[in-house]
Amino acid sequence: MNVRVEASPCGASDGWPAVALRETCRVALDGTVPLWPFHRRRLVAGGVGRAALDAVDEAVRDALAQLPERISSRTRLTVEISAQTGVVVAVQRRLSSLDAPSGVVGVPVVVDALPKLPPGAAKPADRAYWDDAQRAAAAAGGNQAILVDSDGRVIDGGTAAIVVRRGREALTPPSPPAVASVALAWLLERAADFGVAIRAEPFALSELEAADEIVYLNAYGGARADRRGADALAQAIQAELDCMWRVERG
Repeated sequence: MNVRVEASPCGASDGWPAVALRETCRVALDGTVPLWPFHRRRLVAGGVGRAALDAVDEAVRDALAQLPERISSRTRLTVEISAQTGVVVAVQRRLSSLDAPSGVVGVPVVVDALPKLPPGAAKPADRAYWDDAQRAAAAAGGNQAILVDSDGRVIDGGTAAIVVRRGREALTPPSPPAVASVALAWLLERAADFGVAIRAEPFALSELEAADEIVYLNAYGGARADRRGADALAQAIQAELDCMWRVERG
């Protein structure tokens, strides 16, 4: 299954980001994108104005309308938007970076500089910074990079937000410098439902070593715990996301 919808900027300069932005979304079995309001919010924070946002919404609706009656449980909708190319929406069947058969293993990767982010810690379409970290993690025997700055502070994950739990307290890197994760924004609104208090603040790599659980979280794959620790919070988050994603038509 491959669906592609494109829309030009229509000559309008207002509200079209100079730097290309990307949103990667999970399509539920009923053909909706349950977390789309959070993706949309991040686009607005990244400087996408009304005219451009209307074009994105229309392109997303057009793409979803072209889906077959029955779709895969791993259906990904990707939106890219910029002043140069307009809007491109693609829907494909894909596995997630968190779908690791033997479990997710995070590897610290020291980065020389913080990522250069669009306004509002929006997600840039250029993923080279994070891709380089992912390759370094793979070379070290892992499958999820834990980006660490020169002062030993955790700043982001290679393809997922990071939540470090100790008991009923949890920490996650702030954004900026990290990309403002859509799935994390959803979780922060629901944290009380999972019996955990989550603070977004800088923390040292040593917090991972002392953690009861390390959760990797993104808006396509959901939540996975590092296989070397507990997984209670990750499983609870995934169960809630699955309730949204597995709703079938009718």
